Amino acid sequence: MQQPPSEGRPLAGACVMIARAENRADSLAAGLRDLGAEVILQPAIRILPPDDWRPADAALARLGEFDWVVFSSANGVRYLLDRCAEIGKRLSGKEIIDRAIPIRFNRVAAIGPGTAGELARHGFRADLIPEVFRAEALADALAKYGAAGRRFLLVRASRGREVLAERLVAAGAEVEQIVVYRSVDVDRPEPENARRLAAGEIDWITVTSSAIARSLVGLFGGDLRRAKLASISPITSGVLRELGFNPSVEALDYTLPGLTAAILTHR
Repeated sequence: MQQPPSEGRPLAGACVMIARAENRADSLAAGLRDLGAEVILQPAIRILPPDDWRPADAALARLGEFDWVVFSSANGVRYLLDRCAEIGKRLSGKEIIDRAIPIRFNRVAAIGPGTAGELARHGFRADLIPEVFRAEALADALAKYGAAGRRFLLVRASRGREVLAERLVAAGAEVEQIVVYRSVDVDRPEPENARRLAAGEIDWITVTSSAIARSLVGLFGGDLRRAKLASISPITSGVLRELGFNPSVEALDYTLPGLTAAILTHR
């Protein structure tokens, strides 16, 4: 368990378990290590391609018909743009060029800075990022541009909330959704992580999505109460509470740096 921190390393002596997508590099781990924490990793979900690419491929063939393409995760950006490359399209700025014929889409929205950063790494710029990084705020921000009569393509996972689509439809928009990746639960914990959690040797567990919250409960059950849970957002916190687990802290800024700040503030 946590020991008194050394100067300049406020998390020295603390063990933090990061629950994350399998095989994903995580900047959260590096930041926590810099603050002195011992970091251990626990895969909680697997990110996989969709069972059927045909709906996404059909939408890609007519991107120019949509007023907005809306990304609600960095994974959505990666999988959609990787698919473009896989089927032989070349990306340029805000165009997808297929056989030298440019197919343009008008505007791109991202749910938060992480998603916008992933777009930027692929050469795209987000025209809209809401001030609060959640689906409700994204829907409200898009509606301010005038949703009625406009066409939106929502790029999403196989599971997740429907609030973004529902709010846009309620505002008069025409909405099409395409699944570009699947999120499935990991079925068993790392044995050493389970042992350490049961023994009370883990101080914090980071919970960075609703899907990860549900997976963690399936992996560890009541032993989750032996550590403090750090939630990235009110939505994630709500899922934890529904499952019977109260987070010790919740990020004010719904980002990985915000999650780290919440853990530091708790001290």
